[in-house]
Amino acid sequence: MAKIRTAIRSVRQRQGVKQQELAARAGISRQALSELEAGNSCPSTAVALGLAKALHCRVEDLFALSEDALPIQADWVPIPVARRTPRSGRVALGLIGDRWVAHPLSLDQPVSLCMTADGLAMSSRRRARHVGFGAPVRVHPLRSRSALRENVLAAGCDPAMGLLSAWLGERHLESKLTWLYAPSLAALKALARGEIHVAGMHLLDEGSCEFNVPYVRSMIPDQSAVIVNLARWEEGFVVRAGNPLGIRTAHDLVRRDVSFVNREVGSEARKLVDRLLGKAGLNAKAVKGFQRIAHGHAAVANVVAIGAADVGIATRNAAAALGLSFVPLSEERFDLVFLRHLLGEARVARLVDAVGSRAFRQELASLGGYVTSQSGEVVAEVRPA
Repeated sequence: MAKIRTAIRSVRQRQGVKQQELAARAGISRQALSELEAGNSCPSTAVALGLAKALHCRVEDLFALSEDALPIQADWVPIPVARRTPRSGRVALGLIGDRWVAHPLSLDQPVSLCMTADGLAMSSRRRARHVGFGAPVRVHPLRSRSALRENVLAAGCDPAMGLLSAWLGERHLESKLTWLYAPSLAALKALARGEIHVAGMHLLDEGSCEFNVPYVRSMIPDQSAVIVNLARWEEGFVVRAGNPLGIRTAHDLVRRDVSFVNREVGSEARKLVDRLLGKAGLNAKAVKGFQRIAHGHAAVANVVAIGAADVGIATRNAAAALGLSFVPLSEERFDLVFLRHLLGEARVARLVDAVGSRAFRQELASLGGYVTSQSGEVVAEVRPA
């Protein structure tokens, strides 16, 4: 049985409370408190609650299983772009198979400020300040081991994954879905490498005119995967309100009076603009701003909204959120992909149930631009050849 680790003494001393005073507040003897502070006895529920109330803190601030206080050795796997990231700071943790993985919650990704960290990566002055993919890192956990084992790490570019995270956590206190921003291709690669549990993607295979399935079959050839629809959406040109420059086609992107903001390589939006230019016989070098990158649909819309660019490619709801006009170019299917053996785990089953629930579908559809008639449905299963 795991031992109880106590922080009563440190909390009491930090607040300037004498041992006798705390014992009186909690309704126990000073000797009993001394035994608890020394870790020689375990408190009853009533005593633990009484001490927490007396010190104006939570029970978990005073008591924890000894295992929960130990650092976690994890693999450092930031996605999708930076290969050299400061090893200290806030991280999301997930147990994948029998190994822990740690993803930095970087401040340059606004979504990271909207979620709590699972731990703090512990840096050492004697070691290099940066680490590469897969390097071991020690993490001080901020949550219990049992809670961390329920974490689901999901990567993708659709802001609806953030809504899903909040929705799931509110209704299932034992669940936590951490949304890690990544373009579709990077998310699928992370899934193939065993760095996340779920990949969100919307990649069109031009040969078959099918979304996602050919990419999953190609990049995860040796394992069975399940593809569940999150929603369908429209992707197109995001332009200033009223479309004052009359931007409608790829030919407008090479006009001298039009500036463009692009998405990163590996995103479907980047692939879409490449297809448009290719079919029109246009050179990407003629597009002003082609090398300017915004990470995510909301980021593209924001660049246009502040006047730093005239047009970019994003989703209809990203445009609507900032009062921009939208020129539709394609309808796409955004799916969640995970390895089939995870479907039997409660943490993933809860996620699939949430996506298919009427309440979630109604809320997602209310954002505008989302078609949720297939949400939660298994659209394909990919098995090894």
